[in-house]
Order: sequence, then C-alpha cells, then structure tokens
Amino acid sequence: MRFFTILSLLVIGVMSIHAQSNISDGYIKYTVSIDSDEPAAAFLSMGTTLELAFKGNKTKGVANVANGTNSVSAIVDHSKKVGLTLMDVLGEKKAMKLTKDDFDKAASELEKVSENPMRWTDDTKTIAGYSCQKVLMKDKESGASIIVYVTKKINPKGDPLAQNLIRQLKGFPLGIVVRLDGNTVRVMAEKVSSRTPSDGAFSTSVPNGYELTTREKLEKNAKERIEKNR
Repeated sequence: MRFFTILSLLVIGVMSIHAQSNISDGYIKYTVSIDSDEPAAAFLSMGTTLELAFKGNKTKGVANVANGTNSVSAIVDHSKKVGLTLMDVLGEKKAMKLTKDDFDKAASELEKVSENPMRWTDDTKTIAGYSCQKVLMKDKESGASIIVYVTKKINPKGDPLAQNLIRQLKGFPLGIVVRLDGNTVRVMAEKVSSRTPSDGAFSTSVPNGYELTTREKLEKNAKERIEKNR
C-alpha cells in the first residue's frame, strides 16, 4: 500500500509540474456558460466552447455554439497580417478575408482595455491547473462588472494582439466573468496543452464548401433577416 501511495504522489507531482509549465505555443479550450432569464441566451450557451491555438506567428480561434451545430473561426498569420474568418451558421457557410485594416482595428480596440478601471487583487483561482490572479474591472462603456483571472505562465510570443492584452492585464486570461443587467457570462479554460494542431489547421485558404463574401454583404444579409423576422 505504501508503494502505491508513493507512486500516486509522484504521478500527481508530475502532472502538477506539467500543468504549470510555461507555454508560448499551445492550445486552450474554454467552456462558455450564460446565466440569463432570456431563453435564447440560455440555449446558446448549451455546449458552447471557445478554442484557441498559438503556433509561431499564427493563431486560430474557434467558437462552437450549441454543441457545434454553429461555428465561427478565425485563422490569422501575424507575420503577413492576413487572415480568414469562417462562419458555419444556420446551414450557411461563408468565408471572409481579413486584411491589414482588420488587424489595425483589433489592435486599436485592445488598447482601450487599460482605459477601464482595474484592480489587481491578492486572490487566486486554479484554472486548468494554472494558478491565476484575480483582476477586477469595470467596463466604462457598458457598465459591466468584469472579473478576469490571469496567469503569467502562458505567453504567445508570436501573437502581437495577445502580447498587447498580456501587457495591459499583466497576464494571459484563463477565466472571464461578465455581469450586466442581471445576466452573467462565464468563460473558463478547462484544458491547456503545449501541443498544437498541424500546420494545415492554420491555412488561410478558403476551404471547399465555403462561399467567399465581404463584411458589407454579411451586414446587409443580417439586416435583411432582422427586418424579415419583425
């Protein structure tokens, strides 16, 4: 029995060391939950996940909604400032190219994070094996109360947008809780790995079955759907 006890402690120790390892290239899976009185919001949160992968200068994010029946993904190459957004929503598959202007706008929006009141606390929370510091924030524009849990162990060096966020938050977010008007959204990492997808997963070519469109067309279609459902 003593042998198995020692063996168990060793296994736990190795897992703990691995979980706390520093990561530059890697994969993170978050779960998303919404506490709301609105049925639509509660339905959308069921089986919703967010996946991020960092590999060199390339980043991929995938949001799966309602157990993957709808999904939106973005693949970007920061070295070339090019990217691709793929949308598989309500049976329609659309693709939209990302340009340098999109990167510049994203960077500009991220810069606004530090404009919100923030307070770094001494509280910590272990998320996906990582000890994270609790940061309190108030969004000046919406009035939302936000809690962010950040770790210094994850540092995607090839992603300037992530670097921007890390600089402002003093760490990489593994957990976010947003409260506004009685609604609460929780985004929590459930898995962190140093393993990354193959290079093919970061391709910015439009895959078969997807129709290439523009932002203007997407906005027009969205407005038409809203008017039709009124």
